[in-house]
Amino acid sequence: MKREVAIGARVAEEIAKNMEFVEDPLVTARVRGIFNRLTPWVKRPLPYNVHVVKEKSPNAFCIPGGNIYVTTGLIDFVRSDAELAFVMAHELSHADGKHGIIQMERNQKLSLAALAIAVASRGAGAAMVLSNVAAVAVSNAYSRDLEQEADLGAVTISENAGYDLSAGVTVMESLAAEELKQPWVDPGVYRDHPKISERTRYIAGAVESRGHRIQRKNVLKLLIPRLSEEENRLVLRVDDTVIVQAPASSESRQLFEEARMVLRRALQMETPVYDIRVDEAGGRPSAVYIGVSCVLREPLPEGADSLGHVRLQLVKALTEARKKHPMANYNL
Repeated sequence: MKREVAIGARVAEEIAKNMEFVEDPLVTARVRGIFNRLTPWVKRPLPYNVHVVKEKSPNAFCIPGGNIYVTTGLIDFVRSDAELAFVMAHELSHADGKHGIIQMERNQKLSLAALAIAVASRGAGAAMVLSNVAAVAVSNAYSRDLEQEADLGAVTISENAGYDLSAGVTVMESLAAEELKQPWVDPGVYRDHPKISERTRYIAGAVESRGHRIQRKNVLKLLIPRLSEEENRLVLRVDDTVIVQAPASSESRQLFEEARMVLRRALQMETPVYDIRVDEAGGRPSAVYIGVSCVLREPLPEGADSLGHVRLQLVKALTEARKKHPMANYNL
């Protein structure tokens, strides 16, 4: 472990020469707060630390010895603390599993002892080794087995730290969308790196095997129902879509508040459109359901939108939310 930490210290020196660190207390406090929830769940007692670096592209990486780096681009990219936690847990798993050293040993065909001696020499060989270690770290150039081990380790760490495990799936889906914008060429060392679609599948499988359902809305902060009073009318929205409105009254407020609570629970990104329906009684519309949950039923307050309109608006809200996160397979 001492040799690993020593190599990491030298790599950290090189990174510090080439990257700008962010010292904004609001940014660093958020990142460190998440990081401190994760580190109790790693196995090896390395001197773990996290740094925020100024870089537009979304990235995170670790170097031997326990230093984790998060870019400002990643902080802007994620939708929630749970997604940021999953990415950092992934890097902690790399560090905890000594993956940087393992990958270097494979690339250079040198043992940890030989790597440590080369770095300690501070000659041309040391510069080459340090450059290679840094390149592996920053580019996340890990082999398929190490990447999968880190992904599954991130699921375990995130679960132990109390984060929503759906974040592991949503952040991969978002990365898949980003990959379409910036197609990735797969040469050389990346040849054995697993595809994002493959990673998404086995992360989802790991989450579900632990008894958790994939529910994306809270992680993505979408499909949020809100009730407001506007010009003497009560308006129930989901995100920016008006679902139903009626003249303000104590009756309509109670009815719409109950509907809001049902929508919080029942309307999910994964809800099949056919589950949003209008049931009839005596040949007339009687209630709007999502699955087995009743959202609204007759009699509605005078001046309220019809149940058929409510159903159409719920479908619209779901469709608009899915457009904001398009790479998910919502039919699974």
